[in-house]
Parts: sequence; C-alpha cells; structure tokens
Amino acid sequence: MTRLIKVTFSATSGEELHGRAEFERTQGLVTLPQRLLAVIEKARAEGEGFEIVAHDNGYRFPLIHHQAATYRMDKGGGQRDGFFYLAWKAIIEPSKDQRQQYGRFAHTLSAAALIGLVGYFKTVSSWSLHAAADVCGLLMASVVLFVVGAVLSKGD
Repeated sequence: MTRLIKVTFSATSGEELHGRAEFERTQGLVTLPQRLLAVIEKARAEGEGFEIVAHDNGYRFPLIHHQAATYRMDKGGGQRDGFFYLAWKAIIEPSKDQRQQYGRFAHTLSAAALIGLVGYFKTVSSWSLHAAADVCGLLMASVVLFVVGAVLSKGD
C-alpha cells in the first residue's frame, strides 16, 4: 500500500526543500515528485553536494537512488534526535504552540502563588519581618509569573 511520506532535500548552497513523496513500505521505495526531481537535477548540474532524507516515525532515513524517480530508503542509516536534544530545543526554540502552553503554565503558577499568598496571609498568627518578606516574595512571584505568562501567551 502506498502512502505519503515527508522528504527533505538539503544542498551545500544552503537550499532546503521539504515535500511529500509516495512511499511503498513493503519494498522500501520512495517515488519523488517532479518538482523535487527538477531541484535534484539542477543541483547535480551545478556540481553541488546534496542529501535527500525521508522522515518516518521520528527517524530520518537517507534515500539512495534506485531508478528514475524512485529512491530506496536506507533503513540501516536511520537517525533520530535524542531526548535531551529535543528537550533542550523545546526550551531554547519553542514553537508557537509550545510558547502558548508555557504561558498557560506560568499563569497557573501565578495563580498558585497568589492563592498561597492569601492562605499564608490568613494563617500568620503574629507578623514579623520574615512573614512580611514571605508575603512580598509570593506577591512578586505572582506578578512576575503573570507577566511572563502574558508575554509567552501572545500569539504570532
């Protein structure tokens, strides 16, 4: 059964093209569309180095030319980004959806700090400088988290 698979073409000139191609899983064959084949031929004619990779189930598999528009997926050369790399990338370069989720989480923590402040304020039997500092700390945390949440929740 043929299905679509994501394919990426990367050249030494910095050009990168993403597209979809037909994938015959039983034979491991990928049939590239004419648009992508034209880009590959142009790169070959100009003597550029390039790489064609298929993305399947979180792995990147190099494609090896088989015949005409057909390429064979190199199952032995599959690579996957590690967990810690993906976690670091989610923090350093979050997507729009991730930023919105981080903003919602910051707003939740802001509300928790505010609720904690009210509970602390109501249960303190004798006020001291330490108790006032705790209340100020919770208030500052609530305000800072609210502002951070507002900034992160801003849509693009």
